[in-house]
Amino acid sequence: MNLENYKISKLPYIENRSNEIMERYEIRAQYETEPPHGDAIYSISIKGKALPFWIYGRDVTFIGSSMVMVESVRCKTWDPIETMIIDLENEVYASLKEWYTDISFIDNQIEFSNQVVNMDKRILNNFEDLEWISF
Repeated sequence: MNLENYKISKLPYIENRSNEIMERYEIRAQYETEPPHGDAIYSISIKGKALPFWIYGRDVTFIGSSMVMVESVRCKTWDPIETMIIDLENEVYASLKEWYTDISFIDNQIEFSNQVVNMDKRILNNFEDLEWISF
């Protein structure tokens, strides 16, 4: 795994800005709701295709030039939060089945952690270890 391909950048709030990746893949976020205590939640479409989950508008993490990590919830809900990895180039997504706020690349492995709640880190050898679903 070539870590140089996975430069990380964050967009603190999706509603305030756009970036080159969002423009290239036609990522559109539409405000849906707000939980009692928390950030806004959005439906999201990529190249005109609606994804089957909503995302929190905070801390959208871009990985390399064609992947994005988001905090997601089932449509019309705001709990539980799961982290999704979206591969924009291949039009697939994968759930991490837990809520991770951070990603780092250490010793040729991918490490997911959560700075908000105390939980075990998740380690992957590569992104291919995930269960990808087409959108």
